[in-house]
Amino acid sequence: MLTILVVGGAIVWLIDKLFYQHDGEQQDPDQQPGQQAAQGCADETCGIRSICPSEQILKGECKQEITYYDDEELDDFKGRGENDYTPDEQEQWRDVLYTLQPADLLGWGQSIKHRGLVMPAAIRQEFMQLAAEHRSA
Repeated sequence: MLTILVVGGAIVWLIDKLFYQHDGEQQDPDQQPGQQAAQGCADETCGIRSICPSEQILKGECKQEITYYDDEELDDFKGRGENDYTPDEQEQWRDVLYTLQPADLLGWGQSIKHRGLVMPAAIRQEFMQLAAEHRSA
């Protein structure tokens, strides 16, 4: 019985440390100003999945390595905010988004995040819509 309590407490402590920001702690440096992740989840795609990708990572079901989807040119946009793109640059993102296979959408979203890139606001909306459509199909 004591072992169960200790293991349960360790799991709760680990989840608390990984997902919740406490007063006095620094904000995640990968999170852009004004960008809020879902409560208790470090991934912006939580609303379009039945299981939070961060939970999948903890369970060992997700890879945290960077995978490229023939989109290396997007790395030139590192350090940009979601509203810092010209229409031509947004079109570059759109070209990549609409050439992806539906099954690659969420992996691509994870890749973008792991590479330190921020999608243009309009593209992010299109990405979320496509991913939601794929999920419901």
